[in-house]
Amino acid sequence: MAKSPPEPKFEEKVIDICNTYQLAQERAKEGEYTISIDEMTGVQALERTEEDLPMRPGKIQRREFEYIRHGTQTLIASFDVASGRITQATVGDTRTELDYLIHIQTTLQNKPDALKWHLV
Repeated sequence: MAKSPPEPKFEEKVIDICNTYQLAQERAKEGEYTISIDEMTGVQALERTEEDLPMRPGKIQRREFEYIRHGTQTLIASFDVASGRITQATVGDTRTELDYLIHIQTTLQNKPDALKWHLV
């Protein structure tokens, strides 16, 4: 298997991102917000077909392995790095450019007093 070519300026980019995270709390005191955005696409919506089996002496609680599928969902989440809290979560059927744009716009509207944003 062939190796992919190295990312241009990889180390420089890693250092820049790490510095952004390290300065998050200091910047928050000045009215700047550092937001980490992540997404999970294709999250399965599952429902167990049976109740969990109760514990018995010497045995742990057991879970039946069969389930019903209810399709997939997409999760986009924004985390405030300084506080460690989720500032915005979007769950939907798709993850298009428009879905992502709406998520970003909503995230920015949550803090209208922000002087500056750092989005990672």
